[in-house]
Parts: sequence; structure tokens; C-alpha cells
Amino acid sequence: MSATEQAVDFVRTAKPPKEALEQAAGALAAFRAAAQEGAAAPAVRALHEALAGTRRAAGADPTRTAWKLGTAAAAAPGSGPDWAAVCAAAVALAPRTGADAAPPTGQGPGPRDAGQEPGPETSETSENAEDSADPEELVAAVAVGIEVARATAAALGAAHSAAGWSLAGTAGTVGAGAAAGRLLGLDAARLRHLFGLCATQAAGLAAAESTPAGDLRAGKAAADAVEAALLARHGFTSSALAFEGRRGLFALMSPGQDTPPDGLRLGACW
Repeated sequence: MSATEQAVDFVRTAKPPKEALEQAAGALAAFRAAAQEGAAAPAVRALHEALAGTRRAAGADPTRTAWKLGTAAAAAPGSGPDWAAVCAAAVALAPRTGADAAPPTGQGPGPRDAGQEPGPETSETSENAEDSADPEELVAAVAVGIEVARATAAALGAAHSAAGWSLAGTAGTVGAGAAAGRLLGLDAARLRHLFGLCATQAAGLAAAESTPAGDLRAGKAAADAVEAALLARHGFTSSALAFEGRRGLFALMSPGQDTPPDGLRLGACW
């Protein structure tokens, strides 16, 4: 089974153990606290001011953008942009399960309903998952995302970090995508494309860590993951093999390192 198929199957079927759920619950609680505390950070205020005009022009409330909230989480003292924080941010920012429903099987993206405002945040989708989802589902989604991020980081190996990549921005984006995909209940086909979309957006320099740019990267990793889940949900496609092959994530971001023969060792720490 390919690494991509391993990830797809894991997102759909994994049952996190108690310890993993406790870690995920802690990550969600830390995100909420950090978002409150970090909202007053200078970097977050600057980001809010920079985005406010363009977000208002698109008919969206800039205080609810994924970039601002994600950065607020990472910018709080002691928070630090790690992949657990990125996964928690993605779940907190994902639209509620009942909104933005997927088109019927076999149909691609269709036109918006008459009168619906353009842009990713509408009156229907601006409510996030925490407003309506089962708390146990939220925690389980974060737990799954954290484990996918951990396994992805392990597969990328030491060569990845040695090349100067930030794991929060690379493995974190993949894990956050897994968390969002789990929460939104994506089927196997859409999950494959979700991972392709996350893999092609995975980025971030280790040199930026401990700076506002690193915080921004963590916030955008969560935002990119949620966007990828929504795109996949509505029929947007990508490579069905996000991790494998000479043009996949492992080959391009871990130069000189062989892909692990057993792929992603998901659940190995559970």
C-alpha cells in the first residue's frame, strides 16, 4: 500500500487511543487560549490591518480569517508553531460539517447559489466547526492530524530538516489537512486529492522560526489545509500520489534520502 493510501485509510478508520485524545484536547485548549492572548500581539495587529481592506472588499469579516486566527495562536507567548498547534488551528477554523456541503458524487464544482457572496467565507460557511460539531469529533480529528503530521515528519527524515525546511509548515500542513478531512468526512477519492493539495503547498523555512514570519507560516499552514479540504470536497483534483515517486513530497523535500520501505508508520506511537 502506498504512503498516500496509508494516509487515506488512516484518516477514515483510525480510532485514537486515550493518550492521543488527551494530547489533542490539550492542543485544542492551547489554541483557544493562545488565540485569545495572541490577538493583541503586534504581529497579529499588523496582519489584521494589512488584510482588513481586502477581506472587507470580498464581503468577509477580517477578524475571522484563518491567517489572523492561526497567527494569533502561534504568536502567543510560549505557544510556538508546532504541528499540534497547526492541526488544532485547522480543526478550529474548518467550517461546520453541515455547511458548504459537497456536490453529488461525479459532479465537479458548480455555480454558487443566487445571492451568495463570493469568496471563501460566506454567511453559511463563516461559522467554524467548533460552533456545531461534536466535541469528541473535534478532538479525534486533531488526534488523527497530529499522528499524520508525526508520521510524515518521520518519513521526511533528518535530511528534510538539514535542508532547512520547517516541519510545522511541511508535515504540519499535511497533518492539518488530515484533521480537516477527517472532520469534514471526506471520502477516499477526495482525501487523495486533499493530500495532493496539501503536499504541493507544504513549505516553510526553519530560519523563520521564532519570528513573526514563522508564526505566519504556521497560521497559513492551517489555512492552506482547510482550503485544500474544501477544494477537494467540491471536486478539485490534484495528484493521487502526493508522497511517492521522483516528483513526490518525499523525493523533493528530502534530497538523498530513500523513502521508508514501509511508508508512513501511522499509529506507531499509539
